[in-house]
Parts: sequence; C-alpha cells; structure tokens
Amino acid sequence: MAAHRGDADEMHERALVEQGAYAIAARFQVTLAEAYRHLGALAREFGISMSEAAEALLGDRPLTSFNRRSDSAFLDPTRYLRPSYEPPMAETGRAEPVPDPPEPPEWVDEVFSGILGNALYAMPLYDDGRITDFVIVRITEAAESELGELARKAIGQRIRDTNPHVLSGGLIEQYIRAFETGRPFARGPFEQMIVGPHGTESVVVTVRAARAGPGLLLSWKYTTEEERLRARWEQSERLAGLGWGEWNLFTNRVEWTRRMYDIFGRDPGEGPVRVEEMPGLLLPEDLPAMEEAFRTLFEYREAVDTEFRIRQRSGIRHVNMMLEPVLDSDARPVAVRFLAQDVTDRRRQERVLAATHQRLLEENRRAEEERRFAVRLRQVILAQQDPSPTVSGMDIAVRYHTTERIGGDWHKATQLPSGRVLLAIGDAMGHGLSAATQMVQMRSGLAGLAYTGAEPGELMTWLNELVRAEPGGGEAGTGTAVLGHFLPEDRTLRWSRAGHPPPVLVRRGRARLLEGEAGPMLGVLDEPRYPVAVTALETGDLLLFYTDGIIDRRDMDPDAATARLLSAAAGADGPPTDRLDRIIKETGADQMEDDVCLLAAVVR
Repeated sequence: MAAHRGDADEMHERALVEQGAYAIAARFQVTLAEAYRHLGALAREFGISMSEAAEALLGDRPLTSFNRRSDSAFLDPTRYLRPSYEPPMAETGRAEPVPDPPEPPEWVDEVFSGILGNALYAMPLYDDGRITDFVIVRITEAAESELGELARKAIGQRIRDTNPHVLSGGLIEQYIRAFETGRPFARGPFEQMIVGPHGTESVVVTVRAARAGPGLLLSWKYTTEEERLRARWEQSERLAGLGWGEWNLFTNRVEWTRRMYDIFGRDPGEGPVRVEEMPGLLLPEDLPAMEEAFRTLFEYREAVDTEFRIRQRSGIRHVNMMLEPVLDSDARPVAVRFLAQDVTDRRRQERVLAATHQRLLEENRRAEEERRFAVRLRQVILAQQDPSPTVSGMDIAVRYHTTERIGGDWHKATQLPSGRVLLAIGDAMGHGLSAATQMVQMRSGLAGLAYTGAEPGELMTWLNELVRAEPGGGEAGTGTAVLGHFLPEDRTLRWSRAGHPPPVLVRRGRARLLEGEAGPMLGVLDEPRYPVAVTALETGDLLLFYTDGIIDRRDMDPDAATARLLSAAAGADGPPTDRLDRIIKETGADQMEDDVCLLAAVVR
C-alpha cells in the first residue's frame, strides 16, 4: 500500500508541474521547454520543489509562505526536466485578466439560461490579424456550480490560462479552426489530468466547440465513474457476447442488459421475455433441459449451467445460460440471476471441425488402403522381374529402393526375338495407387510394343499414345522414360528419351552423360517427336540408367547431385551388382525420400 501511495503522490506532483508549465507557456508566450526551465529556476530561487512552485502559480498561496529547504536532492529540477540554462523570470503569479474584454451578443445570456450542462462563450483575440486565443466572457451556472471559484475567476481570462492542457493536446488550434471554418469540432471521451477545486485529478471528458455568432461556444462533459463502469461493462458484454438478467420471483419482473436483447433477437422496446414465454422460444427437444435446470434451481437451490436452442428473427441460435438462485435468510429463493452467451458460432465451428476431422479420417483410411494395394501391386510386378536378366553381349543388374511414398518408378531389360536387347527405365508421375497403376500400364505396354521390332523413337510415340488414352488424366496421366536397343553385333545403342535424365556412360574410369536430343514428357502432347540417338559402345563400358529420385534432393541442387552421381559411377568397378552397391552407398540413394531405380549394363 505504501508503494501505491508513493506512486499516487508522484503522479500528483508531476501533474502539478505539467499544469504549471502550461500556464507559464500560455502567459509568457514561450515554448513548453522554456516554461519548464522557468519553473525550475523559480523553485530553486525560493528553495521549494517544482510541484510546490507550480501549485503557487495555479492557486492563491503566495510563494513567500514557503520555507526554504536544505535538501538539495528534493530541490533538484532535473527530477522533472533537463534544463540547459535558467533564464530569470520577470514576475510570478496567476495570469492577469484581459483588459477590456469584448462584450458578447445579448442573446448569449438568454441561451445560457437554458443550458443545463457545462459550457462557456468566448470571444476571439487577434494579434496582427490572426486569432491567437479566446477570452471567456460567459459561463453556465452548471459549470460555475461544479468548478466554484475557478469558474468565477475564469471570466475575462484567456482559454490558454484557464485550461493550460489545451496547449499540449492541440485543442486551442482546433478551437481556432472551428471558429474560422464554421465547422464544429468534437473530441472525446479522452482522459486528462486537471487541477480542479479538489486538487489534481484524472477525468474523462468530452469537448465540443462551434462558432456561434461572433464568438465560440464551448461545451464539455465529464464522464462519471458510474458511467465509466457501465460503459466498461457494456463493452465487456459485447466482446464476450454475454448478457445479464434477473428475475424477481415476488414481482415476476425480469430485467435484462442490452446484450440480452441481441442474444434473443428482440427489440429493447418490447421488453424482456417473460418466463412463461420461454418454452415457446425453445426447440421442443430442448425443453427437458430447461425443465431440469429449473428443478435444480428451486428444489436443490443450486446454480445450474445449461444450453438450449431458441428460435429468433435471425434463425436458430445456441444459448448457454448460467442460472443462480438468490436466497433469503430462510434459504428460500427470492430471485434468479442469469448470465447468457450466444454460442452459435462456436457450435458451428465445432460442427465444421468435426466434419473436417471425419473427412480427414476417411481420406486417411482411403489413402492407407490405396497405399497397401499399391505396395502389393508393386511387389507382384517387381517379383515377376528378373533382377539379373540374361541377354546377349551384356551383364545386367538392377537395384530398386522403395519408400513409404509409393512411386511409379519402373524398368525393363529383356532380349527381343530380333537379337536386340531392350533397355528401358521410366517414372509415372505422382505417388500412391495412381502412380503404381500408371507404372504397370507403361511397363506392360512397352513389353508388348517392343516385340513389333519398331525403332526406339516409334516405340516412344506409341507409349505416349498409350498414356494419353488412359482415362483419369491429371498428374498420374504423365510420365518420363528412356528406352533403347543394344545391338550386340556392332555394340551400338540406339536410344530415345521422353523428358527423362539421359543415361550415364562410364568408360575407362571416366563418366559422362550421353548426348541426345530429348522429346517431351509422355502424355503431354498429341503428336510429339522423339529423336533417336546412336551411341557406339566398347567392351567394358558401363551404361547406367536411373530415375530422377537419385538427383532430385532437397539438400542439393540437381547439377551438384548429377556431378556426385557421375563421380560415384566413375569410381565403381567390378561386376554390375558391385558397381550399383557402391553407387547407392556414395550417393545415399538408399536414404532418399523418393523411390530410386538403377539399371546397370556392362558391355562384354
């Protein structure tokens, strides 16, 4: 408590210093900073604090009534400001009235006799043709009654002198603008510190100013503590969506706050809903809940929290209501107080979340079923593939790394009736069942088309037509591939590719990408062109076919990943299986987030 009193005392002193500085600035037409310096010099001259000096300027207590003090820390003006110099003050005391203030029009007295609130009438003061202030010439009885001697002394004073806060708040400029333009000015409610008849206090005020004839009509209204509490309660009700009410059991009278009318969709002019009308508002299926709530209130004398739905002009609303019995000295209910909240939006969100959750569960279930089916489908397909097929003129090995994300990677290596060796690898776009299905379609289709003896470019064109003819489209309706024919008799590779990375050729410890023009992805164009490239091979050459999972990495750009693949392939030796194992280890292909398929063929 002592700490709080200390804070209040300091706040009071600071308010006095601020008001004193404003008064000095208004009277001597100096800046606020200069006014603070004057006040500090005055305090040191008389050996008092700055707040006491300000109190002397603002009140009737003479400066000579103060005793000098020896406490230098108490007198130090840097407690309030940082003065750079201390110019002497010519004089001290309250501002003098304006000599010969202008008289207001006769109608002002008649108008003011009918004004019940706080108001004043002020005439403009000019300097070099410009309005600098206003002099107060009339004040209402209400303001005089509230402010007492301060109001009576204000007649004939400048507004700046009687209300120094208008300097810092920019109000005087607004008053002048309202007078010059004829457009009324209003501000508030806002909080400020004032020095009134009962000392310094914090008030919440609303001010209005408007030109009236040759002068300025200024009115103000203080917000009472009760009004502030009521406004805060109404704001809290609005923010929380709460309404309060009370039912007097003796008079059967019901009282509501404003928010209750909003909750029940009722015009305040209609008054609150009577208790006997409530069953007609509730949905029939919610009546038992209301009956149980009243039974708890009156039989067990206990508070109850219940929820029900009501019909109102905006539709069906969900209302949560907390009811509490008010008991007399004999524990008999005399009133019921209740707090209501519209929870319609909350229930709507809960339904949306529940529906979304259920939909996600269904989607996850379907996805898991598709994943299991895709895994089984891929296992069946891969189980039918010979990982080391026997072909003429080549030794072949295959490695396949799978992940939880079922992809569409596939390969094909087989000896054709013509003696040629078909080498192919591809990737159906997407994941899951659609990708696995597309993979089966592409691989099986190529296996049949290859026996026609057509060239690689023509095979790729037919494969494109096969992909485009499959219904469904979308991501699973496209893919990439590389396919070629190895001719054992002259050791040449005739190959074509559709949007797929080119094969790697390793010869005498050096690796490079095969050069050849690429055609578009499968399934994209109606009549694409797939050029055929011819590569001469030598005994000991390694051909490496791969899917893009090995170079499509999050931690490395594709060029760097390709360079690492070439380095790993160049350093590998031995039979194809050993070479693939080393390539997988050095590239980290077994730790990729996507499927990776590798096919190695060493020329004999």
